[in-house]
Amino acid sequence: MEWKKLKNLIILILLVVNGFLLVLVDSRREESAQYERMALEQTVKVLRKGGIEVDLEAVTAADGLVPMSVDRDLDREARLAQALLDEQVEGDNRGGGLYLYRGRLGEVSIRSGGELSAEFEADDHWAADRPERHAADLLKRLGVEGAQVGVTEEDGQTAVYFRQSWNGAAVFTCEVAFVYQDGRLCSLSGVLIMAEAGTAETGQTLTMPTALMRFSEEIAGTGDVCSQLRSMEAGYRGTAQTLSGGMRLAPVWLVSTDTANYYLDCVTGAITRLTDQ
Repeated sequence: MEWKKLKNLIILILLVVNGFLLVLVDSRREESAQYERMALEQTVKVLRKGGIEVDLEAVTAADGLVPMSVDRDLDREARLAQALLDEQVEGDNRGGGLYLYRGRLGEVSIRSGGELSAEFEADDHWAADRPERHAADLLKRLGVEGAQVGVTEEDGQTAVYFRQSWNGAAVFTCEVAFVYQDGRLCSLSGVLIMAEAGTAETGQTLTMPTALMRFSEEIAGTGDVCSQLRSMEAGYRGTAQTLSGGMRLAPVWLVSTDTANYYLDCVTGAITRLTDQ
């Protein structure tokens, strides 16, 4: 047989094999997805028998979320402070993990663990006809990914709240408030991750059926009572690291029920009740 014909035959055989493998992989993937759906439906039935209704449309999986460790980045903090003050300023190390930045537009203080506060001078630079749009643009200029989670208005003062995201996932403990008085930004406060990247840790997240069952078991163990699981959003919970001055991000579900809200750890299944509703 000529080499050209043999080569074409080999290519054809490889294409057929590859096609077969793709069909097999798709079939296995569909079988796996179908199994997960069935397991989730059975879990919901079990919870319903136990008196807990679950809204599956408001439940999100924790796919891709892993524990992260984020070290403090003083250079990134300085750039953020300079962006807020619109000029090059030097940080004054006040000790105890506190750095203070002062400029003609105000002052910015940043503590270890991401705690941020800023007070701004009465300057036309901070004038804002639309506080919500102004806050969103400023957050973008700071290089922080986030989404608006609330607005309050009282006595000429408007507060716009944003929750930070990390690699596309919400960080429930990292929120910042932009406060406007009579159409001018006067202060900013909250907690932010001010770093470029983090280090992934090991940890296998729970499947959704397992997570729901663990939540039911943990609730029963605490003595709390609920009749409806309204939502279950996957994201991160940040805790300050005293040694590095940075933050550890634990993947969690923010679980909202008819009686209280909880963090459900995506790796361990442990729950923590939130005191503020």
